[in-house]
Amino acid sequence: RRCSDLQQQAEDARDSIAKVAYGRVFGWIVSKVNELLAANVHHEVELREIGILDIFGFENFGVNRYEQFCINLANEQLQYFFNHHIFLMEQEEYEKEGISWETISFKNNKPILDLFLTKPMGILSLLDEQSAFPKATDATFVEKLNTNFKGHQHYGVERGRNETFTIVHYAGWVTYTADGFLEKNRDTLPANIRGLFINSVTPLLSLLFTATISRTGTLMPHHNAKVAPVEDNKFNSTRKQSVGAQFRHSLSVLMEKMYSANPYFIRCFKPRSEEH
Repeated sequence: RRCSDLQQQAEDARDSIAKVAYGRVFGWIVSKVNELLAANVHHEVELREIGILDIFGFENFGVNRYEQFCINLANEQLQYFFNHHIFLMEQEEYEKEGISWETISFKNNKPILDLFLTKPMGILSLLDEQSAFPKATDATFVEKLNTNFKGHQHYGVERGRNETFTIVHYAGWVTYTADGFLEKNRDTLPANIRGLFINSVTPLLSLLFTATISRTGTLMPHHNAKVAPVEDNKFNSTRKQSVGAQFRHSLSVLMEKMYSANPYFIRCFKPRSEEH
């Protein structure tokens, strides 16, 4: 093998270690905070809760990467929830109560969500498919998207730019640079590297890498943590579930909670930083 290939593998392993360690430490801190806040409550007791969700808006930078792709998908889903709750549900309630009202028209972004989430031919599914092919590249991923979505009202082909594609979001056009999409979506941690952390002399590191990981990619509470055999531990070994799959499931769990809750919306205005 060429030295450059080995160096790239080493750098990819380093980056994966940093991401996984950061994510699991964050999950461990959240778990500890929850345990301390409800120290005398059995973990199987369902508590009433108030959730605060900060919707930070769509992102559209000079260069938009995998991170913006995920953030904008989340915002697209939240925008759909907002539209559904404010417009559809409220108008249905008016009809039931016999209140006179004028129909409010709004842009339905369900087709955009379908473009992302439909199985097996949505963007996330195609990304997972390409991530599973060792010889696939970011360019072949974009080629796959162009082939499947050419002519779609919410997808734009970027002529002469092999690793870019455009999504027509609810908030507007966003052009994504696919460079790094496959690697970030795989985000695999080699099993031998994980073994080093499991056997670490640092108790916290050993705990973090033997703990159970949920389908959303988060660290399970300490009382549920257990060391599982490698062959059964599908979320802890080589990260068989992609980052996109974890993100999709996490988003689904969030939406289930929101639809079962009684939401209130607070619109915030960002003040101008410049003085006039």
